[in-house]
Amino acid sequence: MPNSAQEKGERQKDRQHVTALARGLQVLRCFGAGRLSLGTSDIAKLTGLPQPTVWRLCHTLIEEGYLVRFDRNDKLRLGIPVLNLGHASIAATPIAELARPSMQDIATRHQGAVSLGARRGDGMIYLQRCQGSQIILKDMIVGSQVPILCSATGWAYIAGLEQAERKVLFNELRRSDAKSFKEFIPKITHALTNYAQTGYVINIGSLHPQITH
Repeated sequence: MPNSAQEKGERQKDRQHVTALARGLQVLRCFGAGRLSLGTSDIAKLTGLPQPTVWRLCHTLIEEGYLVRFDRNDKLRLGIPVLNLGHASIAATPIAELARPSMQDIATRHQGAVSLGARRGDGMIYLQRCQGSQIILKDMIVGSQVPILCSATGWAYIAGLEQAERKVLFNELRRSDAKSFKEFIPKITHALTNYAQTGYVINIGSLHPQITH
């Protein structure tokens, strides 16, 4: 997804920043649990990059194996090398494995799901995910990304920030998606009020209409 205007401005001043590499990574970030396959026109819309630029980037990523063609060459999906990078990243984050036993215990005891996430842009990426019930959404796995604005993981992240840090984040989220920010900020504010009183946030149906976190 496109980065914030502030981040773009800072990077334009950075002579060490390789724009072509950044754009290639931006293309890869378009894919996720909810977008397993995309066409080049889809990628162009998601990134805001010109179609010819997307074609060149995708061609290079296909040659290197990071994207593969399928469905009569109309669609692209991530290749195995991306999986290797993901596993290497998680392996380098020992907290994910250290937290797993306690997370699974909570998930099993309460027949729910417990997630450990880290911020990536406007979303939270799952570093660990444990489930204790078969009815919980199965498409949420390690590596999945959920929006900060509407997910329990995102709201928990917000709750853990200092006031000054929250203000910076809210400004970034507002610039990135003003419509969604306007929709969810009242719910987030209410959740933060409850957090101050109880020590936890409650998300009712914001990410999925039938799920309460």
